[in-house]
Amino acid sequence: MRFRTHLITSLLLGAVCYPRQPVQFASVVVGGTLIDLDHLVLYAMRTGDWSIVGALRYDRYRHLPLQPGDHRPRYGFLRSCLHRPMLSLPLCWGFAWRYAALRPVALGVTLHLILDRRWKGSVVH
Repeated sequence: MRFRTHLITSLLLGAVCYPRQPVQFASVVVGGTLIDLDHLVLYAMRTGDWSIVGALRYDRYRHLPLQPGDHRPRYGFLRSCLHRPMLSLPLCWGFAWRYAALRPVALGVTLHLILDRRWKGSVVH
């Protein structure tokens, strides 16, 4: 699932659930998008390149089939344990149950993980 898709769906969910509550609206968007920072961190740890431009360039070609003469490295799976619903959702909703201010964040994270699971295995990650 692409970042822009997570951003758009989080914006829509935030607008539907919290139309007149800007802090909660923003919290849904934060929860639905910033969980993907783990991709950047894992890329940087594996490559030593901490630039966002480098990560975006890598993301463009990593799913393409190998072409003759293409010797660019492929770094494999770039998802941390944050993208494991059975681990992250209970923790997220456990904190949200205890601290009501975290419920919109938990809602955004849940949306993000549902969308990722829906498109798991497809070329669009």
